[in-house]
Amino acid sequence: MPDDMKSQFAERLAALDEALSDLGSKREDLDRLLAEAKQTETDLAEARADHEQKQTQLAERERQLNDREKAIELRELDARNGFLEQQRDALKTLRDEIRRLEAERDQVIARTEQEEREVRERIDAMRAAQRDAQQADKDALAQDRQALEEERQKLALERKHLEQARRNEEGIKRQIRQALEDEHKREIDELKREIYQARRNAGADAKTIQEQRQALEAVADLNRLLEHHGFADAEALLQRFDDLRSENRQLREDQRHRSDDDLEAENEALRERCDDYEQRLEDQARQINALKNEVGTRRVSVLEKQALEQEKRVLEQHKRALDSAVIELEQRLDDLTTRQQGRSAFEALAKMDKDLVGGTPVDEVPALDVLAQELRQRIAGALDAPLYYPEQVIRLFLGGLAMSQLHILQGISGTGKTSLALAFAKAVGGHCTEVPVQAGWRDRDDLLGHFNAFERRFYERECLQAIYRAGTEPFKDRVNIVLLDEMNLSHPEQYFAELLSALEMPAARRRVVLTESALPDPPLLMRADGCDGRKLALPDNLWFIGTANEDETTKGFADKTFDRAHVMELRAKDEPFKVEQHGSSLPYSFASLRRQFDKAQEQHCGAVEEGLRALQKSQFTRLLKTEFGLGWGNRLERQALRFVPVVMAAGGSLGEGMDHLLATRLFRAGKVTGRFDVVLDTLQNLETALSRVWKEIDPSNDVPVACLERLDLDIRRKEQQG
Repeated sequence: MPDDMKSQFAERLAALDEALSDLGSKREDLDRLLAEAKQTETDLAEARADHEQKQTQLAERERQLNDREKAIELRELDARNGFLEQQRDALKTLRDEIRRLEAERDQVIARTEQEEREVRERIDAMRAAQRDAQQADKDALAQDRQALEEERQKLALERKHLEQARRNEEGIKRQIRQALEDEHKREIDELKREIYQARRNAGADAKTIQEQRQALEAVADLNRLLEHHGFADAEALLQRFDDLRSENRQLREDQRHRSDDDLEAENEALRERCDDYEQRLEDQARQINALKNEVGTRRVSVLEKQALEQEKRVLEQHKRALDSAVIELEQRLDDLTTRQQGRSAFEALAKMDKDLVGGTPVDEVPALDVLAQELRQRIAGALDAPLYYPEQVIRLFLGGLAMSQLHILQGISGTGKTSLALAFAKAVGGHCTEVPVQAGWRDRDDLLGHFNAFERRFYERECLQAIYRAGTEPFKDRVNIVLLDEMNLSHPEQYFAELLSALEMPAARRRVVLTESALPDPPLLMRADGCDGRKLALPDNLWFIGTANEDETTKGFADKTFDRAHVMELRAKDEPFKVEQHGSSLPYSFASLRRQFDKAQEQHCGAVEEGLRALQKSQFTRLLKTEFGLGWGNRLERQALRFVPVVMAAGGSLGEGMDHLLATRLFRAGKVTGRFDVVLDTLQNLETALSRVWKEIDPSNDVPVACLERLDLDIRRKEQQG
């Protein structure tokens, strides 16, 4: 390699080392900036802690002021009571004095007028003293109240200043964080550009090195050719040329001293010899060029041949792998085709057609109030651990069964959400299929299963099997439940969307589509009217009950899900009670349960409609529309006419059913409560309007406990914020 190229390459390497050194220094600067940012965050945290301490001190000071105000009020009350006692004592003294004066009136007539004047003067003085004392106390109380008001104003101003300081602190923190992020971004971009430029320089240097290597290889090839022709290297060839030139000059010098004939003869001989050498040199040059070309051609041919051989080996390996895969797939296809012939695409459902045949004996459902008491007893002893639910929970659960086929049980962990569904199914002799919802569910295939077009087979999930089981002979007159455990781990509006829409349809049109086209030999229930061999009907005796916790791993429910479902929030369990054993062990009949629901709705429909009319004409409904943008929908009225009568027939009241329905429909977070665009006065007016109209809806129970509880919670929250 030439020295100038070596020096250039060394300079490039030095430049790269310097660039790497600069990168290291800049990285150290970035680390220093990060350390400063962390220190700033620590300072901000300390400032925040100091602010919180000041807030605590302000709260303590405000509490002391409130205690002081209460003490002053008590003092004022005691002062008033004390003045009354003084007046009573003074009046008693005056009465005694009057009696004494009346007794002495006959004896001392002349002194009577004087005594009376003295008494009057004493009374006037006492009254003046009392008025002065009362005025002094009032002035002192007014001064104390004024001092308290000034202190409160100072506290409010100080709190305002602290809040402004907190906002300024947050703004400064955001500015510092943004400045640091911008600076980091600029530094990173600059480093990326330098690294990119260094890589480009390194690529150019690598290209130069490659060219130098090729030049060195060409020189080595030339040296090998020279060695083949008897020259040690190119220097030897050049030395040979110099020797010939020297010999030629010597011969020419000798010619000057010789005779012309001899010189001419010798000159001719030398010319011939020189021509011969020149011809030989030209031949050698042509041979060298030919050899160079041959070497280059052979090198390219060798490289191409190696690449082709490598590609050939890779292709042969791919061909062998593909051949084996094709053979395996053909065998698998033959096996699948062989197995598929004579087999239904719905194996599990077809197996139910064979196994689940013939009806089972069932028992009639008693009156709903008796049923509620029996269910409370049966649920308590249904599982291994005793379950004590309040009577109201059982009544609301029965009303929800009549209202909707989708239930949502909310509450903290351990309140018996899953246990209620399992125990109820066991208590009524029904069937419950537990389906644990996964966080990664995105569509209905995760819930029902999917069709494999290659195998011509539908992989049925547990939920689909439960839907089909509910329509078979042994189960079609019994209660069937699909328990969606942890329903909100994923969005129900995605994986449950098709079933959610189907449940809104009339009973005759509730279908779920399983395949795009009809498959040969479908299960029996998929051959019914309207199913076309590719759909499955949702039976009326099937309920979907989902449990829901609220934490950082769960998703929120959309309004379309809440509005279509019966929502219950389970809290602490009831006190333990004695569990009585019931004689009948037969499952309850679904048909008789539906008849009891219909009977309750016919019996109490008028009272519910009257309550809805009173509610719609009230100030409460007008406030909902004007202040919250909420109104009554047909769905809510239909649900009330199904839900409230069953609650009343089960032993509850009209107010109990309406209270639960309004609390879960209107007073949940985001509707009336939990909103930041609603002021405190609006909530208080709504609370007053609700209390007034409730006396018209249900005079026996004039307090909507659930609604007022949620309203009061939101009102207290806004009072604390204000």
